[in-house]
Amino acid sequence: MRTFRNLPGAAVAVGAFVLTVMLGLGGTAASALWQQSATATMTVAWPLQAFTGFTCANDNPQKVATLSAAGTSKPASLTYSARLANGTYGPSYTESVVLGNTSTVTLTIGSQIIAANRSTSQLTIRVVATYADQTQVAATAVVGLEQGNNSDKVICISATT
Repeated sequence: MRTFRNLPGAAVAVGAFVLTVMLGLGGTAASALWQQSATATMTVAWPLQAFTGFTCANDNPQKVATLSAAGTSKPASLTYSARLANGTYGPSYTESVVLGNTSTVTLTIGSQIIAANRSTSQLTIRVVATYADQTQVAATAVVGLEQGNNSDKVICISATT
């Protein structure tokens, strides 16, 4: 096997390469042959806000369901919406919302969200808290609407974060 310098044109190729690198001609392609490096950056975003507790509770005759969302700070807004038959959520409501470190939504048979979905016996409600930094936290509650006997009951079934 012949040595590199004995190959025809080797001296010219090495000279052109060195001149290209030294003069900066060829830019990154030429310098990459001399040094290869890579940098990877990964950013992990952890939500600044979270619900520390989410509950659904009834009064004694079960005519008022109160959804309570406790958090680390007071949200800028709290909205709630009902899951439709196709799995999407309908319009957002802000009626009967009290904001605080523990924000509440009070639901009765006369609430807009209940009236709009009165034909169903069970309603999944998503509560979304939006904070000043625009982060959002969501939780869901399932309430039962007693049908057919005009009892006007809104019964808490479950609540999950």
